[in-house]
Amino acid sequence: MTKENFVQDVPHLMDLLQHNTLYFPHKVALRLDGREITNIQLLGTVNSIHKQLGGNVQPGQRVALWFQNSLNWLASFIAINALGAVSVPINTRLTACELEIILKDVQPMALITTKSYRGRAYDQEARDVLSRLPWSTLMLDASLEGTLSDWPVERLGVGSLNLDTPSIPDLMCIQYTSGTTSLPKGAMLLNRSYLQTAYHVASCQGLNPHSEFISAAPFFHCSGTMHAITVCLVSGATLNAMSAWDPEVFLALVEKHHCDVSHMVYFRDVLALKSSQSRRQLQSMKVTHDLGTPEFLQRIHDELGIPGVSNIYGMTETCGQFAMWHAADDLKKRLSSNGRPQVGNAFRIVDAQTLKVMGPHELGEIQMRGHTITPGYFNHEAATLQAFTKDGWFHSGDLGTLNELGELTYIARLKDIIRVGGENLAPVEVEQVLRDCSGLSQVCVLALPDERLDEVVSAVIVGADPHQDWSEVVGKMRQRLAGFKVPKSIYLTDALPITATNRVQKEVLRSQIQKNLLHRVV
Repeated sequence: MTKENFVQDVPHLMDLLQHNTLYFPHKVALRLDGREITNIQLLGTVNSIHKQLGGNVQPGQRVALWFQNSLNWLASFIAINALGAVSVPINTRLTACELEIILKDVQPMALITTKSYRGRAYDQEARDVLSRLPWSTLMLDASLEGTLSDWPVERLGVGSLNLDTPSIPDLMCIQYTSGTTSLPKGAMLLNRSYLQTAYHVASCQGLNPHSEFISAAPFFHCSGTMHAITVCLVSGATLNAMSAWDPEVFLALVEKHHCDVSHMVYFRDVLALKSSQSRRQLQSMKVTHDLGTPEFLQRIHDELGIPGVSNIYGMTETCGQFAMWHAADDLKKRLSSNGRPQVGNAFRIVDAQTLKVMGPHELGEIQMRGHTITPGYFNHEAATLQAFTKDGWFHSGDLGTLNELGELTYIARLKDIIRVGGENLAPVEVEQVLRDCSGLSQVCVLALPDERLDEVVSAVIVGADPHQDWSEVVGKMRQRLAGFKVPKSIYLTDALPITATNRVQKEVLRSQIQKNLLHRVV
């Protein structure tokens, strides 16, 4: 099969749902917040949204999704794909300022949101942003569920609705991710890439129409759209989802519905409960994965009794899981390494300085090539060129090794990204906001280890007044940044340690913090 035929022949999400509805019409497709939705009910909701969007959105145009996990989120994602339009999932934790940056970049034809969620008025925040944009955008209110009536629609902003939209064949989704610059970048992900990855994940995890799959992933993450939504559509499994993470609710759901495969679960929180009941409640769980040290994954295996636990490797730009293990692979491998690439994909390890391709067990940058990698970043040609080598390999920005069989072991990150409980952020973005809010120019944002979240954001500032009202500074930052980006601690220093190439030595700062050598003001 040629590449062109593969693109044409690959099914879309609606095809998968229609297949599941034909053979399992009354099977539960989604459980969320105590509500059960069957395949035929989901299809009805998708058709209703498809009809309404079809009158306003053309193939190739973008539709942004800015609301919490819900039936309407899932159905909208499928309906947008069926129209040949492009979904733009947006993190609900982002502020209105961050939302505006993304909307200016992606220029959606429409934005779907909701009135409120967890104390925030999303529709009003979105309305304020859209009203300032130099073009018109449709805002749809998806607050009501369980009805096939049309959603309320507003036209906001000025100018024409007919935006220029570049033609990108098979483009399914644009996922925004923090890069090494202060602005987020939209990774373009193709329909065939989503489907290929989802089929591989379903195979590795042994999913089928009789499986009970549970995920704590937000739908706006690639881990939600690909691993939770698309994998369950591909396999026909029931998706047990959560609109807000709670480890005790997770345990109760697994026990009640006999969930046997899980994904994007914050097992640090489950282990932290130190409950004698946890292992019993998880007795139906057979397969899961997490990111962490072999010791941490061994605890999931030993203390929680999940035999099919394994490590993985992937990122937004690869549609999620680029490498995985099968649940029946050797346990030691599953805990200590990150898997083998799916068919059609490949790894190589390259010396970051000399660009020499390294041999087995030699450390270097992980580079990738294959069908499931993004074709580039939307509207960012320079960033796209920078992301790939001249011979077509994608820079991961990570350090790792390959063994003789080509199986990957991830070691650490080369690029300066902080990972807070599954959320990635660029330090330079936080640094600029900190400069603006503190009035000081010499700042450094870095990661500190955290038992629960893996890492948290910290900051070191030069030349600051220790008596300054730092609570006011943090409060101003919270108005511009999502909570996970705001520093949990701020330290003062007389000077930042600098290398000969004028780079801040963050490891020196971490050591000074750990030795209590810096004055903490937050």
